Amino acid sequence: MDAIKIDNLAYHYEDQAPLFKNFNLTIQAGDWVALVGHNGSGKSTLAKLILGLLERDDGKITVYDLPLTEENLGKAREKMGMVFQNPDNQFVGATVADDVAFGLENQQVPSQDMPAKIEAALKTVGMAAFADREPHYLSGGQKQRVALASVLALQPKIIILDEATAMLDPQGRAAVLQTLKDLKKAYGDQLTLIMITHDMDEASLADRVVVLDDGKLVLDGTPAEVFEAGDQKLKDLGLGLPFSVQVSQALKVQPPHYLNQQELLQWLLTLNK
Repeated sequence: MDAIKIDNLAYHYEDQAPLFKNFNLTIQAGDWVALVGHNGSGKSTLAKLILGLLERDDGKITVYDLPLTEENLGKAREKMGMVFQNPDNQFVGATVADDVAFGLENQQVPSQDMPAKIEAALKTVGMAAFADREPHYLSGGQKQRVALASVLALQPKIIILDEATAMLDPQGRAAVLQTLKDLKKAYGDQLTLIMITHDMDEASLADRVVVLDDGKLVLDGTPAEVFEAGDQKLKDLGLGLPFSVQVSQALKVQPPHYLNQQELLQWLLTLNK
């Protein structure tokens, strides 16, 4: 089933040339998609168009068979949640639990049902022990996991993460990425992840990598397909390559195909033997 289907999308910012023109993209339910590209390539704009935060010039966007129209916008948004780059911009509650409760209150969830939903969402992201803490005392990675819990509590079918690790230190970034892996393992086809990033190591974790360049789709496939076929193209776009690919290319004896970091380590150990 299609989680998101975009047909002939057109959009431009005022007094600027069209960014998207006849743009098409389909994302299957349960996919983990990395949406990558240089700054200004259209990644975040596309996310805002999918969420209905921007009004497209032309074309059609469908979310789980529901056309994104003015009449359907509320219903479509109930199926989606977004985690932004700066978690501080998303906090509205005095405590972590209050912050997770905010979205539930907006959806008019009965008050007696909220504690269990809050606890479940925080437990899922490993933040249950911090329910009574004030958000501004948390680390960057902890804040981002709370932001993710606030989205999860609403039980969306689609979560969009817009450069959600860009402002984190390595430890916080690793914690958030591990949480995403755990979510996909736990929810499977019931959850679709769209991760906007310019970090190709993050992109390598996804099921599918979609590369944008000035509103155009230039590469689309599994990480292996994109990194093998688009080596020079990615470099031309200033995106670089995952660390495992860079190491592979520096070896005298190179692996026969793309390997992620864990696979490369195993291959090197086998080669050494």
